[in-house]
Amino acid sequence: MKRILTPNTNFVSFGAQHWAMLLTIVLFSILLPFFAIHFLDQAQQLYLVRAISIILALTVVLWIAIRIKLGEFDKTTDLPLDFCNLSALLMPMLMWHPTLAIHEILFFWILTGTFLASVTPYLQNGFPHFTFLKYWIVHGGLVVLTIYHTAVFDLQPEWMSVLRSFAWLNVYTLVMWIANKLVGSNYFYLLGKPPAPTLLDYFGPWPWYLLVCWGLALIFFTLIYIALSVIKSTF
Repeated sequence: MKRILTPNTNFVSFGAQHWAMLLTIVLFSILLPFFAIHFLDQAQQLYLVRAISIILALTVVLWIAIRIKLGEFDKTTDLPLDFCNLSALLMPMLMWHPTLAIHEILFFWILTGTFLASVTPYLQNGFPHFTFLKYWIVHGGLVVLTIYHTAVFDLQPEWMSVLRSFAWLNVYTLVMWIANKLVGSNYFYLLGKPPAPTLLDYFGPWPWYLLVCWGLALIFFTLIYIALSVIKSTF
């Protein structure tokens, strides 16, 4: 327990722990849908995804509770307002009964933003620190759930899903901008780049990197849809 609560600096981007987490995400993204499709009936498939959703939500709640207990909670960084934590917290409600209307929005957000956050994580503490565990359970779990919903429940986004998801992304960005101004925070990195090196460092200073990200989001959404279409036509 002491090791879980004690900060460390063991995490290194593209070090052994990082590669292990990325490999774990890939394996679960492939094996879990395969297992559900071939060995579970429809009710069991739904129960499994609901259980995982609850685990993700409880992980966020537990992480906040630990931060509060340790006296380390900071409303400017620890509120579940960033996309990944908010999605994990709301996933049991959003996808308790999986529907394409919700899935098509989350599909592009998660496979773009959450995936990139996994490739370039803003993380210092390594295993077994509770922040490390929360980070990878949430980010990895969201990616796995997205692929699971798509493959197991056949929730296939269409071309208009790209535009609808992008439109809702702009709504979310506006809400986060207002929230940041009220709280004095920087959720979604709308008011500045994170202090650790990330892909944003290549996109210019504020506010130009926001415009670059805005354009890249639409490009990535489109590329993901094209990749999905190719996979569907192949298999």
